[in-house]
Amino acid sequence: MLQQNYLPALIYLGIATAVGLVLLALGLVLGRGQKDAAKLSPYEC
Repeated sequence: MLQQNYLPALIYLGIATAVGLVLLALGLVLGRGQKDAAKLSPYEC
């Protein structure tokens, strides 16, 4: 009986964790840009 009360909360927690990890992975994959010499050089020369 007690497990049935916690099941929706555990499902919600699992879905929220999965969505967070997917968004984090998408940000890492899509956010990688080409680093050129201008980006890697110091700000003040």
